[in-house]
Amino acid sequence: MMYDVVIVGAGPAGLSAARMAAEAGLKVALVDDQPRIGGQYFRHAGVRRIGGILAPRFGRARYIHTSLSTLGRCGVEVLNEATVVEISADRTLTVAFRGSITQLQGENVVIATGARERVIPFPGWTTPGVIGAGAAQNLMKASGVLPGSRVVVVGANPLCLLAATSLLRCGVKIVAVCAPSRPRVTFNALLRLMRRPDIFLRGVGYLLMLKLYRIRMLSDYRVTDVIGDAKVTGVITRRFAEGLPPSEERLDVDLIVVNDGLLPNIELASRAGCEIEWEPSTSVWSPKRNADFETTIPHVYAVGDCVTASGVENSLLEGEIVAISIAASKDVGERGRLRRLSRLKWRWRRLQKFRSAVVELTVKESLDQRPLTDDTIVCRCEDVSLATINDALCQGVQDLNALKAETRVCMGRCQGRTCMHTVLALLATAVGKEPDQFKPPVPRLPLRPVKVGDWLKKF
Repeated sequence: MMYDVVIVGAGPAGLSAARMAAEAGLKVALVDDQPRIGGQYFRHAGVRRIGGILAPRFGRARYIHTSLSTLGRCGVEVLNEATVVEISADRTLTVAFRGSITQLQGENVVIATGARERVIPFPGWTTPGVIGAGAAQNLMKASGVLPGSRVVVVGANPLCLLAATSLLRCGVKIVAVCAPSRPRVTFNALLRLMRRPDIFLRGVGYLLMLKLYRIRMLSDYRVTDVIGDAKVTGVITRRFAEGLPPSEERLDVDLIVVNDGLLPNIELASRAGCEIEWEPSTSVWSPKRNADFETTIPHVYAVGDCVTASGVENSLLEGEIVAISIAASKDVGERGRLRRLSRLKWRWRRLQKFRSAVVELTVKESLDQRPLTDDTIVCRCEDVSLATINDALCQGVQDLNALKAETRVCMGRCQGRTCMHTVLALLATAVGKEPDQFKPPVPRLPLRPVKVGDWLKKF
């Protein structure tokens, strides 16, 4: 079936684009792999209250309610629990949906597939009880489950602070927050932060809450080992700071919450043929796009965290901008759309200056700064250790395909989504090249695991 716009991903960016495009009178299809629309940010519908975590989130519930009303009123076709497994040159998407394979063709395709957590390996990171900060948030929001009772949070980015304060509100004991190093605050960065005082003060509020609860802030500390086999019972942290002697400390915890940033989900854009470029400020690969968020493939757009993880406000803005741009190209929608588009782009540019300050102040830790051991697992799907990868590299392996053939790294169920970034960094170091010289390969069909029985129904 042909649509004016097919949107992949029903998080803030995709939902915003769908609402705006539908209100402009476009024929829209919205595809998402989750049971409910809203993505990670709006994942809370139907959850019982635990502590006070849901108290400030009623605005999110209203947004979901009004979005559903708009989508229903405007006749948007919503495909929940649907997996996009292929995209062709004519913008036809092959979708696994309700036990069968269906195809959707869009005059325009908006990719809003979001981002996933990045965890740089460390000794013991695959032990049960080590969890991402985003995953901890999802457990609490979607299921009302407290993932642990004594927690250490490892990382120095806003998502770690948010996870720590959310856990505190639920009555969880935060033993410590470990940061790899202290951010270097500049006056220029502070000026850019004040372009969005509301978001800045929200972050300050997280820090004040940790201070109020007297949570230990361990700067320049890294995890050197996880204690426990069947589950986490403790963690060993060590101080790595210039001018200070090493200091090792054991923390008795049953949960380690960790986050090293977010990785854009670029697989669909890459499969569509979009050019992927290196973003040096955040050390990630993302789709290249123009001022209207169109990629290098005509009529294929990328918005939200699948380009760069910049928060919900950025995603909502980009979704509106791309929808209005598409409506303008088809000469439909409200008469004042160009003025509205101009205002939205001004707000977006202002937000980018704020984002640049956050990126500058966020401590980024590289793989070579981690105290890794030979038995540290790199590819958890195939249980490939650092020693196995180093052995292959020492034998002269210099590209990803050869390394995969030699070790089966990146060949598990996740198709390299968890370990690809780490493996490419190891390759770059081994051959003496910069990380931007090792572009992730174009994923093969199917983009996501799909049942063989469902796939055979296509033929």
